[in-house]
Amino acid sequence: MNNATLPAAGLPPSFKSRIAERIAGSQNLLARWRSGPDLELYYEAGDPHSQLCAALARRLLPRLGTLLRIRLVPTPNAETYPEEARQRAFAATDAARLAPCHGLPVPRMLTPVQIAQLQARLAAAGDGAEFLAAEEAALRELDDGRPISGPVADSGSLQKLLQANAARRRQLAHYLPAMWQYHGEWFWALDRLEFLRARLKADGVLGDSAPLSTLDASRLPEAPVAPGTPLEFWYSFRSPYSYLAAVELLRRRATGHGTELRVRPVLPMVMRGLPVPSIKRLYIVRDVKRCADAQGIPFGRIHDPVGDPASRLLTVFPLEADVDTQLRYCAIAGQSVWAEGLDAGRDDVLRSIYERCRLDWAPAAAKLARGIDTQYAQDNRDALFAAGLWGVPSFRAGDFNTWGQDRLWMVEKVTGA
Repeated sequence: MNNATLPAAGLPPSFKSRIAERIAGSQNLLARWRSGPDLELYYEAGDPHSQLCAALARRLLPRLGTLLRIRLVPTPNAETYPEEARQRAFAATDAARLAPCHGLPVPRMLTPVQIAQLQARLAAAGDGAEFLAAEEAALRELDDGRPISGPVADSGSLQKLLQANAARRRQLAHYLPAMWQYHGEWFWALDRLEFLRARLKADGVLGDSAPLSTLDASRLPEAPVAPGTPLEFWYSFRSPYSYLAAVELLRRRATGHGTELRVRPVLPMVMRGLPVPSIKRLYIVRDVKRCADAQGIPFGRIHDPVGDPASRLLTVFPLEADVDTQLRYCAIAGQSVWAEGLDAGRDDVLRSIYERCRLDWAPAAAKLARGIDTQYAQDNRDALFAAGLWGVPSFRAGDFNTWGQDRLWMVEKVTGA
């Protein structure tokens, strides 16, 4: 699909979208200045994606021409981790799926007591190499049913270290574990390794041009679903990752890939009472920008549709249209608010989305005149939670479910979509 498949509205962008465009395409210069020259990995004891990063770091260490510092951090706070139980359960499943695809050991699930023991041991470790060796040995001992050996930090020293590393992470504008930080830029777990490789290579601190890791989808430990199993796609008009996913699904369907699809829009998280703090919003905008550029999807001139615009987009969602039109509506609406800087609270913007989808605007205008109606989106949210998921974009086919546009390769492997 080229950009002509999603035609532009031709309407003038809002003024505030021009400011957002500068932010999306920029780096956090203060974080870059504060960061120092080293590569950092932020590790949370008990977090399966942190374990994957540590296992990868052991392979990466001999190739690095810069110091690797590993910073032990506490559990994210509720503001940035709003559905902890669901997120923890998903992380365990997701990491177990990813590990064999990268040739890494499956992370070990730890009890609270074991997490405390591992924290104390790792807080006493020294540089990156010593930390990685201590982590590997401790996990092996736990697997064998033995107590963790080696020096440990006392409670006071441990808490001081956790607080200091969490404060540094906030100062450098992030909030999650399993994150690599290099010169003020953040790279999530195993999903942003190509961006990290490019940065390290450009600075001459990577010994070769090989990937940091190679993903082998054929090793995914998930059986394909039965032919004809429908794929559910949960989408939010305030989620830029949902926009990328909608465009990618359209591209795949245009080339003959696909299965029966059900598009399920939901209210944005913040409109469902889940917090999205500014540190998270800023990281997401910059992360989506680099992903969109790599995927050839326009992004950056943003007019946030939170509130009335999102409600209006949901109200006139073409429920009776065919699924390809519904998916196109999601993609064009996403392009309007995330790439064209258009205010979806305006009738002319909604009309332009409808016309670009080759839909009749008159019935939608009449529906909008009767008032906001998002009950079906509430029903979709209930189904999302029943599936054990919480955010978007999310996908389910039969017993398989996953979250994030970074998992579309899994969706394709399991469903053919």
